[in-house]
Amino acid sequence: MPPIIIGGGPAGAAAAAVIAAAGRAVTLIERSRGPGDKLCGDFLSGGAASALRELGIDLLRLGAMPLLTIRLVHRDTVAEAALPFPAFGLSRRSLDEALLHAAAQHGAQIRRGENVRGVATTSGGFTIRTAGGQVLSAEAVFLATGKHDLRELMRPRAADGLLGLKMYFELAPDQRAALEGCIELMLLNGGYAGLQLVEQDRAVLCMLVPAARYVRNGRNWDRLLTELGTEVPLLRQRLAGAVPCLAQPLAIAGMPYGHLHRPPRNAPPGLFRLGDQACVVPSLAGDGVAIALSSGMAAAAAWLRGDSAGRYHADLVTRAGGPLRFASLIHAACRVPAAQRLLAAACRSWPGTLRLAASLTRVARPV
Repeated sequence: MPPIIIGGGPAGAAAAAVIAAAGRAVTLIERSRGPGDKLCGDFLSGGAASALRELGIDLLRLGAMPLLTIRLVHRDTVAEAALPFPAFGLSRRSLDEALLHAAAQHGAQIRRGENVRGVATTSGGFTIRTAGGQVLSAEAVFLATGKHDLRELMRPRAADGLLGLKMYFELAPDQRAALEGCIELMLLNGGYAGLQLVEQDRAVLCMLVPAARYVRNGRNWDRLLTELGTEVPLLRQRLAGAVPCLAQPLAIAGMPYGHLHRPPRNAPPGLFRLGDQACVVPSLAGDGVAIALSSGMAAAAAWLRGDSAGRYHADLVTRAGGPLRFASLIHAACRVPAAQRLLAAACRSWPGTLRLAASLTRVARPV
């Protein structure tokens, strides 16, 4: 029985492309019927760019925006440094479609508009139930549902009260020019935000803030932005005259940042977790897409070799443990006012601090 991949984001599509390119049958089930926006920072680090090249994805042809520098902003303090790797800004809408197209070209069967309701273990592998009432069988399952869990395969749910929000903007020409080639990481009361350009001259603003702030502002996006603009004048400046591209921001809560899946001893040998289902790196690290791609490619390679899911996960734990712990420490510090001030001052005095932090939060690719 061919494996079934649940989820058509970067992790699932990468796994499908690798398996299909090896001449093996594989089915990918994706719940969306067509292109859509996803709650992700749209930042492609050096590791992501390298993996995409291996998969035959031409980022510049897709309109990705090169990113060369990072700015750390805390109130009126701004620190800037060159990124230690080539990076790009590209929307998940464009990236996901390109990856699914690549997987289909290699021969993967892509089933869109189908929602998986559950996965059960059987003596010969797994059965997958869809919302349409179909029951499918597979010897191996690749779980690539991103930030969304299946009921039988839940990850721990965070109780940190944080809310992730995302919006695309058309910036005023002078602000777009000022942002070109740079990602701006802005430290907020209780959270942080990232602003960068993506294709079609749009900017994406992603933030992680206490949900209580959103509630206090009447769950009103514009009121929240006004409040945040009083904290970070540069954010107010960037959004002056900006036109939002979505009717409402994308939102998500309960993300288990820092989670690294360690399967129990009795776990089925054919259940491979990919991307956020395996490793949830804090957003500010900007390594989520890279981890999704590398985990999808590594899991596919492991399955093709005949390795168990347990061996694949053990390798991922070894590679991701250190960077994930360091990213989680920075994630916590970037939400504490006193630590924010010290971090901003240190990065202003020693810009190499930003480069070092970016380097230490990368999860290495498998050898």
